[in-house]
Amino acid sequence: MALENFADEAPASAAQPPQFLKLQKSGMGRLAVAHRMREGDILVAIDGDLFLGDGETLKSAFEDFDPTEPDIAWLITFWRDGVFFSVCFDQPLKAKFDFATPEEAVQVVDGFKSLKFGPIENYQNFEVFKDLHRNAAMHETRSDSLAGIAPVLWMLNHRLYYPMIAMAIVYAITFLTHILLFLLAYGMTCLYVKRAQLNLLRSYHLFENKFYWFVLAGQSENEVRETCREIDPEIKFAFDKTAEQPKLNRLQRKQLREAEAKSQG
Repeated sequence: MALENFADEAPASAAQPPQFLKLQKSGMGRLAVAHRMREGDILVAIDGDLFLGDGETLKSAFEDFDPTEPDIAWLITFWRDGVFFSVCFDQPLKAKFDFATPEEAVQVVDGFKSLKFGPIENYQNFEVFKDLHRNAAMHETRSDSLAGIAPVLWMLNHRLYYPMIAMAIVYAITFLTHILLFLLAYGMTCLYVKRAQLNLLRSYHLFENKFYWFVLAGQSENEVRETCREIDPEIKFAFDKTAEQPKLNRLQRKQLREAEAKSQG
């Protein structure tokens, strides 16, 4: 249901708050667990449209699903502790639900008004890994053609430095031995990295002592980073630019000292 339609119907049903589904811990499907859904997450929207209904209504939203035909994934938006986030589901969401409280429903409706969605086909999932010091890394789950063409460049792009060095050594040794041996090694590594790229990324993050934290959908990596910061304000990504403190001139420094003296007095 579009938000405009809900606003039109609101006066007629002002006494009854909107109904949103809230995930239960038990009965959560495999895909929901893999995408790091948790108890209490409130289902807000499907493909950018506000979803108001029960479990049967939710089933009808996935009636076009055909497991034999790849199609655009559903963009499902959730609300957790005041933060909206979206996840792409290529299969119907399976879970057991309660209903959100009236207070939660009001917060969701108010917050949803400020959300903006782009074309649904532009969204993709990103897996986010994080260590105990909140250092994080992420990668998209969509296959990258560069992995099967230039594995070393693909590893450099994702900062997989140790595998990249090992592969470069193999290339150097085989090239110096015989050009045919080099071509064979290059072809085999291209095939392997293309097929195993997602597992390579996950394994390397685990090697860096980062645990599997979240799955978030977005149109770009920057958009997903911003959502991560809303969920965890202390999260840190590689090459993040910290805001520089403005340098004070002598008059500003004098005013600051006077203000500190007054506060101490």
